Amino acid sequence: MNRVELKVVYEDTNLSPRQIAKSLRNLSSTALVTVVTDKQVICAGMHRPVCRKCLVEMRPELNGLGVLDMADWGPHSLWDSDLWKCPECGVEVIGGFGNGPISAHYDKDFQKMIEIYKGKGRLVENQG
Repeated sequence: MNRVELKVVYEDTNLSPRQIAKSLRNLSSTALVTVVTDKQVICAGMHRPVCRKCLVEMRPELNGLGVLDMADWGPHSLWDSDLWKCPECGVEVIGGFGNGPISAHYDKDFQKMIEIYKGKGRLVENQG
């Protein structure tokens, strides 16, 4: 199965999310197509971050960013998060963390999960 990641800025199109998904599915009958709208992000219980300087809502820049919390003795826990960016000034923040880490130092897959994020170039070490 093909997987395609596509970032669509809805201000740049007159199509609805449903129309975009249908068009993409027509390109490849085996492709997995998921469209998440701004309203679905907000309905998921998370308000968009707001840039204090520009007074505008930030936009999701990158999903699936791994944040590795570091303790004094080494890596402690790994979280899946999102990178948000201000459309005006470009300031970036990391947010959209789940209810808990996806892996922790005592889990068997901890090192493997860290390597997966590292391999994708999507790992940030949180020094606390």
